[in-house]
Amino acid sequence: MTGLTPRLFVAVPLPAAQKKLLDSWGRERKREWPFGRWVFREDYHITLQFLGNCSEEQIKKMIPALHKLAAEQAVFSLAVQGLGTFGRPEQPRILWAGVGGELELLHQLQQQVVQSLAPIGFLPDDRPYRPHITLARKYQKNHFPLQSLQQLQLWKTGDTTWKVKEIVLYETRLGRQPMYHALERFPFKK
Repeated sequence: MTGLTPRLFVAVPLPAAQKKLLDSWGRERKREWPFGRWVFREDYHITLQFLGNCSEEQIKKMIPALHKLAAEQAVFSLAVQGLGTFGRPEQPRILWAGVGGELELLHQLQQQVVQSLAPIGFLPDDRPYRPHITLARKYQKNHFPLQSLQQLQLWKTGDTTWKVKEIVLYETRLGRQPMYHALERFPFKK
């Protein structure tokens, strides 16, 4: 870990094949869509809960709680599906890839993570959970081509589906690539 209070979050990692597809698609768009920052290939993930700055004491408590939760989880399927934005349509803050597949199980997992970490002092987010994979941040112009986004085919080739077999506790390391470092992995047992 870096620094005194690491900035952490819990997420579903993406397998290499899906990261490669997203990265390839993003490289094709970079020239035409001037976002301030495109997400580095190894940093793609689906956030379950953002935790923020965490003390060593909190980390010592959360690791066994997350291992216990993961040990009770069954493997399930997700898929990269569709595209969208957050923020003003003409100048979005976030460009994202959507998530399909067994979404009910993903939502249940997210709720279980929140419930497991609440006793350690991590409050649930006030906003509804909207699973997504961030692709780029901060569009630099005032006229984002939202219509063309709806018409784009995300994949030309490749399988977008994968089996979720673990969750990961990530640390954010600003200014580095990859920016997100896996502190601990929590494999599912079922």
